[in-house]
Amino acid sequence: MASLLFFVFSYFVLCVCFFEIVQKPFFYLYNRKAARRPFRFGDLPGIYSHGFMTDLIVASYLSAIPLLAVCVYACIPCFGLYAALACYNVFVALLVSLTVVADTLLYRFWNFKIDASVFVYLRSLKGSFASVSAFYVVSSLVAVLAVGALFFCGLQQVSSLYCNVSPFVAIGWASGAGVSVVFILCGLSLFVVIRGFGIRPNTPSIAYYSNVPFCNHCAVNPAYNLLYSMSSGKEDFGKQFRFFPQEYCESVFKPLFPVAGVPQVRLLNTERPNVLLIVWESLSARYAGVLGGRKDVLVRFDRLAEEGVLFTRCDAGSFRTDRGLVCLLSGYLGQPTTSVIRYARKLPNLPALPRVLKEHGYSTMALHGGDLSIMHKADYYLASGHDRLVSQRDFPSSAPKGKWGVNDGYIFSWLFDDIQRKTEAGTRWFTTFQTLSSHEPFDVPYGKLPGDLPANSFAYVDECFGKFVDSLKRTPAWDNLLIICTGDHGSNFGTPVPRDEYVHIPLLMLGGAVKRPMRIDKIMGQTDLAATLLGQMGIGHEDFVFSRDVLADTYTHPFSFHSYNNGFLLRDAAGFTDYDNVAGRAVEGTNEEREKMGKAILQTLYDDLNRR
Repeated sequence: MASLLFFVFSYFVLCVCFFEIVQKPFFYLYNRKAARRPFRFGDLPGIYSHGFMTDLIVASYLSAIPLLAVCVYACIPCFGLYAALACYNVFVALLVSLTVVADTLLYRFWNFKIDASVFVYLRSLKGSFASVSAFYVVSSLVAVLAVGALFFCGLQQVSSLYCNVSPFVAIGWASGAGVSVVFILCGLSLFVVIRGFGIRPNTPSIAYYSNVPFCNHCAVNPAYNLLYSMSSGKEDFGKQFRFFPQEYCESVFKPLFPVAGVPQVRLLNTERPNVLLIVWESLSARYAGVLGGRKDVLVRFDRLAEEGVLFTRCDAGSFRTDRGLVCLLSGYLGQPTTSVIRYARKLPNLPALPRVLKEHGYSTMALHGGDLSIMHKADYYLASGHDRLVSQRDFPSSAPKGKWGVNDGYIFSWLFDDIQRKTEAGTRWFTTFQTLSSHEPFDVPYGKLPGDLPANSFAYVDECFGKFVDSLKRTPAWDNLLIICTGDHGSNFGTPVPRDEYVHIPLLMLGGAVKRPMRIDKIMGQTDLAATLLGQMGIGHEDFVFSRDVLADTYTHPFSFHSYNNGFLLRDAAGFTDYDNVAGRAVEGTNEEREKMGKAILQTLYDDLNRR
């Protein structure tokens, strides 16, 4: 019995040591530059002390099967124990190493811990690998094998020592009684560690202690975060984010999102322009000189901003393209724990700008140079009312390509010709064009800023965009054209920026349909585009419950709402509050009123999502 107890204890301790000695240093050393402030080794005591419990929890999960195996074998030696443990150790080592390495490497791109959303990206490996180089993929696989081999060697050493020292004949006298006692005691101990001693079961928030998110992310065990996100009942939206009694929540929410109003400013010289919505991949204010960013990147955009209507204080609704598209086209807020685009049955029930315009005589098209099967984009484009989808497979194989698909320069040329055809046919149209070239790995046929690949890719798209607009100005199509150019989300490529800067994106309206150049300095959200455009077109937008006409007389409380991985940032005229739902507190900009607003918005959003 002593050797059995020692084996379970040793296996458990080795798992804990792996996370403490290998995983945590690997994560914080590799990602130390991702912190909002320089990482300090003085942070380590807090990271280790607060994250220790999550390591114990994962070690408990990993030790449960070996405990069961040795106890069964002690009573009924009907299988090869050493071989069984070896197979399990291989499986566990590979699974854990994949989780640890993926969490560490993806953090630079995501800025949150690995969770169940990773499986959405894995449905399209081609799209996932398009963001990185072959060397990156190979080095990542090498890291997985190295970390897995290290973990496997430790587990196998513990297993072989037990199997060599404790053959079955040494404990046969117990007739299973002693083994049963050991199994019950050890099993209960593991269960208690996993569940915790509190009224409610443990969650990843037990590792959250700092107002620096990076420290919390260093602390929490990635395998535990992944397991919890997979098992926390994400589809039961009506039970998530229950902050307030329903009546009180409605009283807070309703004044924030008026669904009617009369525009006080006229931007357009016609109510029925042809509309081109350009959803520019990762377009960020940090690259727009006209918004206080770099002056050497979006040179043509900055020039065109002087000719159109520039919304200077627009914030992205979320942090990923799948959310950003829904924010723009459906005026629907991004969700911090899921993405509505994954639920095909809900998509037809969302309000949609293309669908509304189609009801008013517009032909509709979605255009993208890449693969529309990635992240359910084709599903959403069709459900939101696009009659026609044009993607990579519709272009000749000779078209110039990057890893994500056909280069934006080629697509802009194709789009120009398509607009000419529609103009000649007298068609009234709405087109959504989603760009792709300003995305990792930034492989564009351009070399203006060779020392800064992200900025160079934005400069390339800017060049294509500027030439496209200049060409359109010389055609009859320009006279009745409204071009809306904005980002799907912000950009954190290169040097990371604080979240309140990351969310700031350009929003520009230009074209012959624009009455005169103008700057709109009101705080607004990406989701407000739908209602604002429909208001200018004299079309009702009551169904867009999370979209506001920012030019209407009812827009009396300007603010923006941005959601990120289980958190939100709410900005108003007095400042902003960055609230982490896992930590249960603001990590920056503590303000009771803004926190109340954000919570009421989240609760209402998930109630609405549950009904869709």
